[in-house]
Amino acid sequence: MESRSDIPGEIPQPQKSGQIKNSTLILVAFATAFFPRFFSYFGAPSIIDFGHFIVIPIVLLIAVLTSRVTDRQRIGVVWELLIGILLFLICMTVSALLNQAGIINLALQFTFFAEPFMLLAAIAAIPMLGNRLEKFQYWLMSFALINLLLALAQSVLIPIGIYPKKGGTDEDAITGVFGGGGGSAANYVSCTVSLYFAIYFLTSFKRIPLWIRVLPFLGALYQIQISDSKQVFLALAVGWVILMMTKVEKPVNLLVYWAGAFIGAIVLGWILANVESEFLKPYQNWTNRPIWGWDGLAAQTKFAVWHIAPPYFKSDLNWLFGLGPGHTVTRLGGWVLNRSSLKNLLLPLGATIHPVSLDAWAVIEGTYLPQESTIFFPMFTWIGMWGEIGYVGVNAYIYLGYIKRNRL
Repeated sequence: MESRSDIPGEIPQPQKSGQIKNSTLILVAFATAFFPRFFSYFGAPSIIDFGHFIVIPIVLLIAVLTSRVTDRQRIGVVWELLIGILLFLICMTVSALLNQAGIINLALQFTFFAEPFMLLAAIAAIPMLGNRLEKFQYWLMSFALINLLLALAQSVLIPIGIYPKKGGTDEDAITGVFGGGGGSAANYVSCTVSLYFAIYFLTSFKRIPLWIRVLPFLGALYQIQISDSKQVFLALAVGWVILMMTKVEKPVNLLVYWAGAFIGAIVLGWILANVESEFLKPYQNWTNRPIWGWDGLAAQTKFAVWHIAPPYFKSDLNWLFGLGPGHTVTRLGGWVLNRSSLKNLLLPLGATIHPVSLDAWAVIEGTYLPQESTIFFPMFTWIGMWGEIGYVGVNAYIYLGYIKRNRL
């Protein structure tokens, strides 16, 4: 390991041959979550998809126990993240006990939600500056670039039959390193990674010529269009609005941003309503139909769980702690325990399924909208989190995000 004497806030340590840097361990942990679907797609045992659930907590433990950080603010961040993760686990455990959810539900759902914050805590426990930070950044961006390049290659190789496709349309199979097939949503995950990587590369590496920085951005836009992952733009717009509301300190600047967003929305709406273009057809599929409004079919389908879940509440505690982890429409409850091949692996281990998940699938199969676009699916993380761990659990999760924003 390199000497830490040049890094503020760390106690100098002698180099020891044969040791693996903690920053390298974090990269390995990240890779176990980033790449396994690619390998299982090509025949590796599907159990590797679960490897990161073990690796990331172990790496967090190693990083915390071997940390030599002395900076008080960074130590405070690590401890606050760990306490926040513990509080979130307590909320989820209360929900599991209240609703007799299986221990496998609790373990998987907790790691689904808490893993990103475990990784953040591990990173905070080993501050990376200078060459170490540059190398770490290089590898993360290399992972993202591999995903983008593979997706671009898939867009060419899949239609001509060279790259294998597993179910769904050609668009569904453009998934980069995230494997999957029809209905897996891997194309959306891949496009999100590509677009955020491209934006970061474009805006942060000013020393690199502009024409080079623009190439990944254009590639990400092409990937979104060719894989029919237009929802990524909607998520980006919502995220930008939240960013404005939480980051902009001067009210005047906020008004300017809001005015720009309002004008942009009006222009975009007019274009979608009046311009005929093959490029715009996927987006017009959302807008040019009488399905909108709080009582419209779109809202009734998308937010169906708000109506489905409450009849199953047995007491007021369900409003606070939900119906139990994996019991509604998160990725675990809505898909893994109902429609994925992993169901047959998890049920013998004691996983439990709740009727809410089945009712949500009845909504999906009972109307045409979810068949046309997954944007109308009543299954998504936030409403599923509310259904499974209630208002207390949702606030505990939001608090985890607040720690990073407030302290790092």
